[in-house]
This record gives sequence, C-alpha cells and structure tokens, in this order.
Amino acid sequence: MRIRQTRRYSCSMRLFRGSALFTMLTSQLLCSAQDVHFSQFYNSPLTLNPALAGAIQGDQRFALIHRSQWQSIGAPFRTFSFSYDAPIFRGKMKGRYLGIGGNGYSDKAGSTGFGDTQANLSVAYGLKSGNDAVLAFGLQGGYGQRSAVLDGMRWDAQYDGSGFDASRPSGEAIANSSTAFADFSAGVIWQAWDNKEIQWTAGVSVFHLNQPSVTLFGSTDDKLLRRISVHGSTRIVTKKWVVLPKFYGSQQGGSREIVVGGLLHRRVGLDSRYTNDKTSSSFYLGAFYRYGDAIVPSLLLEYKRLLVIGLSYDINISGLRAATRYRGGMELTLQYVGIFKDKRMRLPKSAVQ
Repeated sequence: MRIRQTRRYSCSMRLFRGSALFTMLTSQLLCSAQDVHFSQFYNSPLTLNPALAGAIQGDQRFALIHRSQWQSIGAPFRTFSFSYDAPIFRGKMKGRYLGIGGNGYSDKAGSTGFGDTQANLSVAYGLKSGNDAVLAFGLQGGYGQRSAVLDGMRWDAQYDGSGFDASRPSGEAIANSSTAFADFSAGVIWQAWDNKEIQWTAGVSVFHLNQPSVTLFGSTDDKLLRRISVHGSTRIVTKKWVVLPKFYGSQQGGSREIVVGGLLHRRVGLDSRYTNDKTSSSFYLGAFYRYGDAIVPSLLLEYKRLLVIGLSYDINISGLRAATRYRGGMELTLQYVGIFKDKRMRLPKSAVQ
C-alpha cells in the first residue's frame, strides 16, 4: 500500500538531481498526478464530496486551510485552500434543499513550484429520506492548471568544484511549462438528523470523472486519474463529552489513503434552557492515523458556535521517518458557519444570576 504524500515526495526529489535525471521529471514526477489531501479532511467539505455543498446546520459556511509539508528536508510542499457553500430554498422545499458552493486551491511542490491551481463550482440537491434522514446528490465542475517553473533549478554544470555558482551556464535549454484542464466530479451523502444535530454522515464521491490530461512538456500522456473516496462520521453523546469518530478512504490509481480516528468534544459555558440563546464555546481534542504514513494529533477551538480554528500536525512514521526525524506537516484551518440574520434571543445581563 502506498500513501499519496510519500509518492509525491519521492517523485519530486528527483527533480533536483540535474540534467542526467531530467527524464524523470517528465516520466517519474509527472506520473504521480495525485490530488491534494488534508489531515483535517472533515474541514474541507468540497474536496471531500461535492454532495456536502449546503449540508450544514447554518445558512452559510466558509473555510480556509493552509498546509505545509516536508519542510524538515528541503523546500516544503505548500497548499492553500478555501471554500464557501450554502443551502438555499431550504425553508420553501418541504424538507428538501438546494446546496451551492465554490472552492479553490493552490498546491505547489518544492522550489520549482510544480503543482496544481484549481477553482470549482458545486451544486447539490438534498431530499428527505424517512423522517430524520437526508439523501443528497452533488455535482462539481471546474478549471485547473498544472505548471512547473524550471529556470531556477540547479544543474551539475553550475558546480565549479568548490560550490554552486548561479552565473555559470547550465547547458540546459528548458522552458517553464503549464497546461490547463477542465475537471468534473460527483458524489452522494446520507445524513441522519436528530434535534437539529447531524448524528451521522456517510458518503461516496468520484473525482476527475473525465480523467483530464495534465501533460507537461508534451512528453507522455499524463492523466489525472479518477479518485474514489468514501467517508463517514458519527456522533456519540455522553454525560460530559461528545465522541466524534471519523474515517476516510480513497483510491487513485496505485495510490491509496486510509485515515481513521476521532475527536472528543467538550462544551465550555452554558446555553439557556429557556430561550434560544445558544452562544457557548467549546473545544475538540483528538488524533487520527493515516495508514502506514502518519499519526495526526488535532486540536480545534470553537467560538460561540460560529467560528472554529483547527490545528493538526503530521508525525511521520513512514519509510521517510529517519530523514524527516518524524516531522511531517502542519495544517491550520479556519471555518465559519453562520446565519444570514441572527435571531438568537439573548437575556439581559440583569436577568442572569
């Protein structure tokens, strides 16, 4: 079993070994053609499943993610992602809703900036399945660009015996390259609700239905292979804590990723039992295991049921652990789930004892 980020690292490191290995740039590096991935996959809804557009308790959701990986062994991989989604017509469709959303990301590898930039639009349709369940179908379409900036590479001919000399000619005639592509994806989710809380979610998604070509340099026909993903989560309420088990699995070509784990949720402060004043805060603490690759401790802080800040760190346990000294990548997320018009009733301070 091969984990995606291990393949990306091993392929990209070949990029820096000079002209004798340039063919690996076009055959080995580009063969990876893998997607971005996030340790906090549950905070990146539209890269997880298009059917999650609008599948929220509030009126709108906005999410930001920054991931930095492999910084301990050279120029890091950096990923920036954002998304926005909202359910519309939910109060006018007798339990059904139409979800809309958009997301984008930039994923760049090392000093060459090899990677993808992409923007997508998503639409989902949710309908009631029984009294307390929702079945939603989603479609996603977007435009992406794969590129590599190669004129800053270091070559064998630029070493003069005592060190690297950027003024020396490389002897290589290599131009920067980019290619654009259209991309389409689809998914389905099934959710159970109870007392306006999502009790469990299960979903399946297929990304890159059209398997677009992302070939650079006109060398080989490199395609963005289909990624089939499954995911699920549930909510177990105890006297003081809420237990949130989660799992994620994906297959893309020969690359497979399996993540299992969960979070413990504890609310801090009190909500009113007599009004709809629900403004307490909370925190989440947990860990995830990415099979054969990393252990991911995670901490999330929620402010007044609206804003959630998440921090996680990949402790590398793969075959690269000796080189990385167990250091993988840090991930920071920010998510806002809000309402268009706040109708929550707040008690005056004089009434609170």
